[in-house]
Amino acid sequence: MEKMISTEDSVIIWTETFGKSTDPTVLLIMGAMNQGIFWPDEFCQTLANEGNFVIRYDHRDTGKSSIIDFERHPYSLDTLTRDAVEVLKGHGVEKAVIVGLSMGGYIAQLIAIQHPDLVDKLVLISTTADQRPYMTATMGIDGERFDLPPPDEKLLAYIRSTVSAPPKTESELEDNMLQGWAVTYGGARPFPRKQVANALRLSASRTKDRTANFHHALAVAASPERLESVKRIQAPTLIIHGRYDVCFPLSHAEYLSHSIPKAQLFVLEMGHAFMWSWSIEVAALISRFTSETNTDRTM
Repeated sequence: MEKMISTEDSVIIWTETFGKSTDPTVLLIMGAMNQGIFWPDEFCQTLANEGNFVIRYDHRDTGKSSIIDFERHPYSLDTLTRDAVEVLKGHGVEKAVIVGLSMGGYIAQLIAIQHPDLVDKLVLISTTADQRPYMTATMGIDGERFDLPPPDEKLLAYIRSTVSAPPKTESELEDNMLQGWAVTYGGARPFPRKQVANALRLSASRTKDRTANFHHALAVAASPERLESVKRIQAPTLIIHGRYDVCFPLSHAEYLSHSIPKAQLFVLEMGHAFMWSWSIEVAALISRFTSETNTDRTM
């Protein structure tokens, strides 16, 4: 079921739900530049079949949500966090399991820090408490060094190649995007090319401006890290990370697991992206985590 939510600053956010609204809520927060549909339908339905009311949504500047004039109305991760809170309020949800992937994980952390009353449990997938190593490396900035490591050279090589020879046709654009997605997958399982290609084509048909999502990079770059503030998170937290993550090497997840008091870390033999290739395992981990009591920490 689809529903449009209007935020306090009059931005329209597209949402879609799976399952019964009377069941416990799971809010899925996608990563930067990607629409909510990158949470696969079957993944969402699996969580719903386990007795959850599942909500996915398009961030501002993606999909069917509002396109923002960023020069006139710049925003940060705090703004994107308020959007997520508005989604919960728009569905009448008082408390939820918050699941965030990559940039969605930054937002999930901020919800747990700024709105702890809204968070039943927290699930952080392929994310970090400090986006600066990633941002400086991918934006080509040679400057400050950080305690956590930068992205893998494979990702940086793809970015350099794209900048030096940007795609010019629709076919070249799709092929380039697929190359980028392939880099984010890792481990022995094959890249789910068909499913990602279908999602990219659907995404292109769902937005009026395919470049607006680049505003997310500006929003992230304008936001502070959370190295100290994550230590205040009190919600039981599950961290799911890929051993071959090219965006955030495993030490990013280890920092989160050591810093969040009630956190547990589960490492899968995957890369940064999990969708389709690891959906079954990730859904199973989330389902088990949401169903366990807060005193059962034996995962």
